Amino acid sequence: MPEDKPRCVMGVGYPLDIVVCSALGADIYDSVCPTRTARFGTALVPEGLLKLKHKSMAEDTRPIDPTCACMVCMNYTWAYIHCLVTKDAMGSQLLSYHNLNCMLPLQT
Repeated sequence: MPEDKPRCVMGVGYPLDIVVCSALGADIYDSVCPTRTARFGTALVPEGLLKLKHKSMAEDTRPIDPTCACMVCMNYTWAYIHCLVTKDAMGSQLLSYHNLNCMLPLQT
């Protein structure tokens, strides 16, 4: 590829994949990972993936990620998001917001 042309990577989306591809010279990414994982009730956290549809989340009052400053982590608990993702589309929307917020620091 010519050095003056952007290098696009499509279909790569996990945070670690983006970091590795950036180190290898990729410039642009096209990923549905943050929103697709949210639709399945999964949040991106520093440790990896947090599956909020699991029954054990039903009574946990912790934020999704205590180190995250997004409005979802500041206002909602695992239990509340668990309740939403098992019954309502709003849970997927809140998790999408959180997941996209987690991906933003990777663009620098």
